[in-house]
Amino acid sequence: MKSFHTFKKISPSVYEEIKKFVNLTYKIQLLSKNPPGLQESFNVLEEPIKVHYYKKGTLLFQSSPTNKAYAKLVFDICEKFSLDSPDEPEQKVSPIPPGVKYFVGCDESGAGETFGSMFLGCVSVDAENLKNIEHIFDNPNIKELEEYEIIEKYEKIKKYCKVFTIKCNASEIDETSKNTLLDQKYEELLSDAISGKEKSCVIIDDYGIKRGLKLFFDNLRSKENAVIVEHKADEKYVVCQAASVVARKERLEEIRHLNQEFGVQDESGKMVYPGTGNAGNPQTREYLEAYMKLYPKKDFPHFVRKKWSNVQKLRQEKSTQKISRFFEV
Repeated sequence: MKSFHTFKKISPSVYEEIKKFVNLTYKIQLLSKNPPGLQESFNVLEEPIKVHYYKKGTLLFQSSPTNKAYAKLVFDICEKFSLDSPDEPEQKVSPIPPGVKYFVGCDESGAGETFGSMFLGCVSVDAENLKNIEHIFDNPNIKELEEYEIIEKYEKIKKYCKVFTIKCNASEIDETSKNTLLDQKYEELLSDAISGKEKSCVIIDDYGIKRGLKLFFDNLRSKENAVIVEHKADEKYVVCQAASVVARKERLEEIRHLNQEFGVQDESGKMVYPGTGNAGNPQTREYLEAYMKLYPKKDFPHFVRKKWSNVQKLRQEKSTQKISRFFEV
């Protein structure tokens, strides 16, 4: 089992029946405060199990993966209400080795964006505090977190974890390949995070790790540490979810600053702001075009990743337009 299991497209009437079933089996306690998007939440009193029912029909059960009562409850619900059984083959969560004293999670934010820096986040938490981190995350899909939720969870994470970050600015990203830069910076970050610790378990997403970082991990393993490298680690391991929040909080603050300081006016006089910097966001192209028209002889600002394909394509388009106008004259 994962630390969470979701049932999709659960109608309100079916949810009420499931709630009654859980209450008859274990007894429940409804929670009074629910964030936006959440219809209702309750705790199972006799077991450390949390249940959340979302307005879009998703029903989430959350507990420790080793909790047998949690696993039995999920399977009982599947059987009684004819719901899909948990698909264990797809979960593929590596077993945590015994004797681990510290868990170290890694994740990054802003790796694929056009504007701003890429931030690497890392958290270190002792094994005894891992449950406290699990309680922070009531939604396994951390990509759905609102900005205020990122800030709130970051403040809670700091209470139980040591937090480490590294910033890679736009010019650094332009100078080398993204994966090579990630390898270099993660080695630097992890060297700091595990310094003076023994029997640590490092968990990181497999983004395409190269030989240098693999050798670093081999060296860690030779010193009685464990290393888990898996695709979508931030969806499986709570320490990676915590690291993701740390990285996203850093990038969120930078993007807010860029939008406060680097707005430009387009030809109509309307202010245009960088936005999130996502290549698929029309606001990104709108900002680049407005900047080029306002400052035709200047290079893009320092926070623009000038070697990104969408930026180079736009430059090529403008260059072609200039040449065409020259020949028209």
